Parts: sequence; C-alpha cells; structure tokens
Amino acid sequence: MELFELYNEHNLPFWQSKVRSDVHRDGDWHRSTEVWICNENRELLLNLRHPDKDLFANLWDVCVAGHLLPGENYRTAALREVQEELGVKVHSSELHFVDVWTMDGFDVKSQSFDREFTGVFAWKTNLELSAFTPQPEEISALKYVPLSEVRQMLENPGSGLPFIPMESIFLNIMDRIETTILPQW
Repeated sequence: MELFELYNEHNLPFWQSKVRSDVHRDGDWHRSTEVWICNENRELLLNLRHPDKDLFANLWDVCVAGHLLPGENYRTAALREVQEELGVKVHSSELHFVDVWTMDGFDVKSQSFDREFTGVFAWKTNLELSAFTPQPEEISALKYVPLSEVRQMLENPGSGLPFIPMESIFLNIMDRIETTILPQW
C-alpha cells in the first residue's frame, strides 16, 4: 500500500498520510518530482506510459516522474525515479534544479485528480536510448525528440504524439529550461 503525505494548496504539510488511490480519487494535494532529460542534440527524452498505469495510461510524458515517499525530498526522489524507471544511476550534481511547479490535472479516463507540487529537475546526458533499461510496468517506449518538435506538438494538441493533457504547464517548464538551464550547458 503506497502512502502519500498530504499538503494544502500552499504546499504546507497537513502532517497526514493517505493511500494513493484515495488521494487521486479525492483530489488531495501531494508532492512529486520530474526529471527532464536532454541530450547534446537538444533532444528531449520522451516516454510512453504503460497502458496499465492508474493515471494517464498510454500517453506520452515529457519527463521521468514519480511521487515522493514519506519523508523524502525532491532531489532524493528524482535520483531514485531515474534509477527505477530508466535503470541508470545519476549523481546529484548532474541534476539541475529548475523550480517547484503546481500541477493540477484530471485524467478523464480514470476519473482521477492529479494535484501535485512537483520539484522539477533537468539532466543533460550523452546516453543513447540503448543505455536505458525502462521499467516495464512504468514505461512502454522511449524516444528522443528535438525540443522544437516537442514544443510544436504541445502547442498544437492532437497534431502529434498524445501527451498527458497538461500541455500549458509543460510549455512553461520547457521555457524555463531553455532559457535558464540549457544556456549553461
């Protein structure tokens, strides 16, 4: 049974935990982490969520993501998620903190809420797709796609890959990464 710590709409703790399925059913605020992975060719690593996922199944995601375990911080969760979902170990110094974003989504298919405060990180890697070992119950496929193409698809939903329906949030994060993180690389 997976427990999430609960937060109010200002990201302040309630000092309570709740079962994952109840959190998503009730629309409670909780914490997650995302790692946006770019290579030297300015391509973003996309992943197709497994068809059995409880939220946003069989949709493309712009990042590797996951919920924080009780007592865990954003960075520790990000490092754990990359290792679990892609089978590679990343050093903390390789992750560039972007910001904490408010994600407020609804999955029509599962009739579930996804209200999260998400610690967003960027990771630049030279790894080829073959270096990753996707976690089978999480990820069905991986692909690198040029940032410009990802932007175009997010700006025009339905014109390309079917993404998790949080396009405007993803575009805001992409803007921040392209203006503050990528120039440093």
